[in-house]
Amino acid sequence: MRSSKRSAVTLALAALAPGLNGCAEIAGLEDRQVIQLMTIAENQAAPRAIALDEEAIYWINTGNDGSQGSFKGGALRRQIKDDWAVIDLLGPSDEVPDALALDATHVYWSSTDAAFIKDDCDPDAGDTRDKLLKLPKAAPIPAAGGEMLWGSCGAATAIALSADNVYSARPNANRITSVSKQGGSRTNLTEGGKPRYVVLDGSVVYWTDPENKTLSVIDISGDAPQKDLFTELEPPGLLALDEANLYWLHGNNVMRLPRSGADGDAAVLLLDKELPSAPAGIATYGDYLYITVQEAKSVYRLRKDGAGGPQQIAANQEGPTGIAADGTGVYWTNSGSGQIVRFNDE
Repeated sequence: MRSSKRSAVTLALAALAPGLNGCAEIAGLEDRQVIQLMTIAENQAAPRAIALDEEAIYWINTGNDGSQGSFKGGALRRQIKDDWAVIDLLGPSDEVPDALALDATHVYWSSTDAAFIKDDCDPDAGDTRDKLLKLPKAAPIPAAGGEMLWGSCGAATAIALSADNVYSARPNANRITSVSKQGGSRTNLTEGGKPRYVVLDGSVVYWTDPENKTLSVIDISGDAPQKDLFTELEPPGLLALDEANLYWLHGNNVMRLPRSGADGDAAVLLLDKELPSAPAGIATYGDYLYITVQEAKSVYRLRKDGAGGPQQIAANQEGPTGIAADGTGVYWTNSGSGQIVRFNDE
């Protein structure tokens, strides 16, 4: 991963205390140094999902940090990389964002209207408590709200993007829903079960149902029925894809399966020594998987071949949850302390 453009030398400060958010200097060195672990945003209210593009970091707050005034909702925010300004993409409202995804031009997210009385939602009456929304990245901000792609009862807990469509895992609606990025009628890709996480590999859709302990797949390019690839799933069941493999969180461990999904391919348990408790998030970049473990207050990396076991890259994190990684670093949300943190994995 690249170094900061302000630095030519790297400090190996793997356990630096949170709150440091600039470049440090050492006597005798004329150049500035990269801090390996830094807090890039603070005072966020229960941040959760996080996503990256080439220029910026996007995240969701599920609580009110004061900027919402008397409204009950959360926030959708952005920070340009190597800049400290935190930008609100949406105006105050009662909407509480949850899942998050990006393509080249738009931000997509799921949201629930907190003004609804708990469980008081009737899809037959046309209620739209739960929504899937999109916003152009170049839109004037703060926007009054996003464009609604669908609205109903049954929130999306995960979303995945193809070139043309958005797929939503909706456990309380017992289905995976597909809708065009341009809007229009939505399609129920599956019926039944409690699908909670979903990823897309071309025309192949993978999803996990932690309640029913299954990892399933369907190829939407043909008439093949869905099938269960794994039937002993232990929660949480979060999914990640790289160029070669599908990964999912299985209890305190990680499973790996070739993306080909060919009959006879066996799922591999990566870790001989398990993580201290069930993870909250998973991301992939380069040779590593990156994993947040809330109960252990830690973030780990592990080689995709499992060699060497998990390596702790950050300790004393308060509620590490969502995580994302690219060539600029590893980023995660601390839902307990309200921080967004970056680790420069050299």
